[in-house]
Amino acid sequence: MINIIQTTSKKTRAFGWVQDSGNLDALCDVVALFDETSPFHKELVENKIPILVAEENGKAEMLKALNTQPVAINYKLLIGSHTTPRSESPCDGIVQAAVKGQKRDYIGDWPADNFVRWGHAFGFIAYNYDTDTFSITEKGRNLVHATDKKELLIQAALSYPPAFRIVSLLKNPSDVLTKFELAGKLGFIGEDGFVSYPLASIIAALANTSDAKERSDIRSDWESSLDKYARTIAQWLVKLGLLENDTKEISLQYGNHIVSDTLGGFRITPVGERYLRNASGNSRHSRNEKIVSYEMFATKGSDREYLRLRRSLILKFLADKKKNCTFKSICEFLKYYNLAETTETVKDDVLGFINLGLELSVDENSAELKDTICDFPIPLYKDLTKKSELSTTKDEIRSQLQYISHEYLSLLDLAFDNSQNRLFEMKAMELFLNEYGFNGNHLGGTSKPDGVLFTNTEDSHYGIIVDMKAYSKGYTLPVGQRDEMLRYIRENIERKKELNSNEWWNIFPSEVDKFYFMFVSGSFKGDMQEKLEKIALVHDVKGSAMSILTALFVADKIQGKKMTLQDFEKGICNTEYKVCS
Repeated sequence: MINIIQTTSKKTRAFGWVQDSGNLDALCDVVALFDETSPFHKELVENKIPILVAEENGKAEMLKALNTQPVAINYKLLIGSHTTPRSESPCDGIVQAAVKGQKRDYIGDWPADNFVRWGHAFGFIAYNYDTDTFSITEKGRNLVHATDKKELLIQAALSYPPAFRIVSLLKNPSDVLTKFELAGKLGFIGEDGFVSYPLASIIAALANTSDAKERSDIRSDWESSLDKYARTIAQWLVKLGLLENDTKEISLQYGNHIVSDTLGGFRITPVGERYLRNASGNSRHSRNEKIVSYEMFATKGSDREYLRLRRSLILKFLADKKKNCTFKSICEFLKYYNLAETTETVKDDVLGFINLGLELSVDENSAELKDTICDFPIPLYKDLTKKSELSTTKDEIRSQLQYISHEYLSLLDLAFDNSQNRLFEMKAMELFLNEYGFNGNHLGGTSKPDGVLFTNTEDSHYGIIVDMKAYSKGYTLPVGQRDEMLRYIRENIERKKELNSNEWWNIFPSEVDKFYFMFVSGSFKGDMQEKLEKIALVHDVKGSAMSILTALFVADKIQGKKMTLQDFEKGICNTEYKVCS
């Protein structure tokens, strides 16, 4: 039975997903610090904390917490504080002291937080919502005192749904998948916290540069939070012997051309195949019970608590019924908790459970949970049944988007998050290339537009210079960026290398002789029509401003054969783009 607990606490913790922690021995030590009978607990109390922690940084409080039975330690005392610069931060958390760093005898607050998340995700430590404290579980004590810790770690990993999902995606021994391919099938589609960098965009960027540093930066730095989660989980599975590292030659269609390069990836091992068969259930082995938590159902955004509650309640309903349930009956259950949802939203959440790593059978109108899941509390806060305007918009248009993947709904989040402008550009370009049928390229960088699009057929041949802007409160098209667009328009008209040495305009085929400009953002503020007309007047080149919501509707119309790229061209008329009927 999944319990719903009333709580006045509104603390939120980032459980369920882990980044950048891969030391299995250190994980075992972090779990052992909660066991007062373990040798590591004794070492921590008698040596590590007395040496590493100063009195003013909480030494006495840490020792008191560790010497209290049963051991239950609050989050702040475990993790410590965030101070800058990190290189000079003191040791002021128990987990900081428990794990040796690369350059110091302790780690910082961020890796400490990830070790706690990891222990919680594997079911070795439990969280108490009312006291904001952690304590060891029976499974955790078994790990601490086990002779063969690896076996318990493997079983815990395969009980953690995202890890099980990644192994399942690699079940074919001949498959090698990159972190981007794994992340693209992991978690809930259509929201910021579960969006991966488009693989074709990565390969295109690598193929378009021979500069060693730039290539290295793309390989190491171009990844979303979800890509980092996928990479971290896959690396755990490599260390446990279930996966192995490999490389992959990749050739993909990107617009009108093929892009090719090599990326690192992961492949299942024979050991991994055996463990996957056993964890999936067979004649000799029962299916692994899956470890889930309320927090793993959403990671970002102002609505994350609402999404966590909704998805937890849906999973509770499916787990309690233990039979096929219609999406309509799930909606009725949600109404009991004052959550008004459509069947389309519920179905997307159920499909998200599958991407998360849970086993369900799903048809057009119903679903059945095949897995057994662990008990987990659902903290019910007051006033948690009200959605933001953005989530309301997304849920309203799910049923209207009949021909394109709901994955693109994540663009509505990204378009208003200026900290993720590059990811927004890549995902928007993916929409234009894959769903509209344009050719073109994402450019970005210094002295180049964000992207260019073109169509070159008998019926339609025109190009568009695209500027994509993620702004939290709407894009106003400031003077500097108007001038920037005018410069790109001029460069494309004159096409002189002395104007711009990178000659970005060469992407357009010579047959394309009609051009437009376009701004794409979440929303627009101010007198956009006047600003667009001023740009158009200088070189007699028309343009438009397109909201990302409009971009989604147009893509759906094009995929539904209700609109063509010729029709699209008619809407570019020095104003905000309107969907042509």
